[in-house]
Amino acid sequence: MGVTGMEGIAGYGVQGGHLTLDGRDLVALAEEFGSPLFLFSERRLRANAAAFLAAARGGHPRSTVCYASKACSNVNILRILRSEGLAIEVNSGGELFKALKAGFAPAEIVFNGVSKSTHELEWSIELGIKAINVDSVFELERIAAIASAKGLRARVSLRLVPSLTGGAVASIQTGNAKTKFGMTPQDLPAVLRLLADHPAALDPVGIHLHIGSQIAETAPFLGAVEFAGGEARRLAAAIGRPFEHVNLGGGYPVDYRRRRGNDALMDRYGAPDRAASMVAGVAAAMHRQLGGETELLFEPGRSIVGDTAVLLTRVENQKHRGEQPWIFLDAGYNLLLDAAVVRWYFHMASASRANETALTEFRVVGPLCDSADCFYDVEGEYLLPKLKKRLGGELDEGLAAEILHLPPTRQLPAATAPGDLVAIFDVGAYTLSEMFAYCGRPRAAALLIGRDGRISQLRRRDSYEDLLAHEMAPASP
Repeated sequence: MGVTGMEGIAGYGVQGGHLTLDGRDLVALAEEFGSPLFLFSERRLRANAAAFLAAARGGHPRSTVCYASKACSNVNILRILRSEGLAIEVNSGGELFKALKAGFAPAEIVFNGVSKSTHELEWSIELGIKAINVDSVFELERIAAIASAKGLRARVSLRLVPSLTGGAVASIQTGNAKTKFGMTPQDLPAVLRLLADHPAALDPVGIHLHIGSQIAETAPFLGAVEFAGGEARRLAAAIGRPFEHVNLGGGYPVDYRRRRGNDALMDRYGAPDRAASMVAGVAAAMHRQLGGETELLFEPGRSIVGDTAVLLTRVENQKHRGEQPWIFLDAGYNLLLDAAVVRWYFHMASASRANETALTEFRVVGPLCDSADCFYDVEGEYLLPKLKKRLGGELDEGLAAEILHLPPTRQLPAATAPGDLVAIFDVGAYTLSEMFAYCGRPRAAALLIGRDGRISQLRRRDSYEDLLAHEMAPASP
């Protein structure tokens, strides 16, 4: 990798010393639209969707890709993905509302989630969506009661716990009984009784599982295939007919690490293979398990949108702690929540000085009144010396990487100064949907660079007036 770390990555380039995306000067766009600013590439978005769908159908022709809208539910993004032939997975009534606004038909929608409200279930049943992924015995009882009262039959898919571990960090693992997701083998007798007792209200159309997020190896997915194949056959025999579909969920990765290099600290952010090449093998394995008649569903999110966007943020302050230079950005975890909550790595480079070769290691922090608003691991840096002292020496590299999740500094041009723009890459997933106005900082604008190079707005920047939009004056006595 060169100066920016993005050379050779599709869509990025350098022109006149500025970083470009799909041929557009990112510095010029920030000058026109302000910062912080998200920029999405329509070319990359469509390419990711098309590649994933083609790979899935190459392995199993009756594959349906249900985009996990929690990754980015901007209605314009949803419309693009629908036009590429994707269906959709929603996780709330709000996401269901946006899916319908984007033009998805009920038969293209699956509803996932651990805490669906009565209203959300009523709405889904009335619409007749493709499937409600049932997360508990209680939820199945609730669905049966609602459907019976309405004289309708709910299409349900049973979310099972495969007891598989997958995901870069514990907080994004979903496939074992220590997590809050799904039903265990102990739940299944009660599930089968409910299905038998309410045949007019419950239509068991599938099984569902999801083992985690940012899973870099294919082996856990193949383990999920083995589990799903066995459970589909066993449960189908118990209910007396085959399922319409098996839903293997998502979890396919984005290679955040390739921008920096390989070491134990960065392993969790890597992905040796692209998601499309992984899903092709998984779909083919499921085809061998169940044959060609059963529909196969996938729910990718991160792998569809993660690498489609860049965040432009301006350097607003600088200081030194001894010899160590620090820079202060106008974007922090108010826009990149995972940087603090999951201690996630996002590569960064100078957008303003993209061809400068004299580099320096900077401590990089955000603008919020919170010591956790930084792009290094403040908790890990606090705990690691304490653990070394308690154990009486250095830790091996692997154990240290379990505690310290982020590098202490970021390499940027030595001349980086207030006024410069820094690009933070691979920010298409879990950003627009998670950003918030902490410290009174308005949420950022987002733009789309179209296939033809034209710019359109995905969302406007919040105004100060928006900070008051939901606040109410007390009623007069």
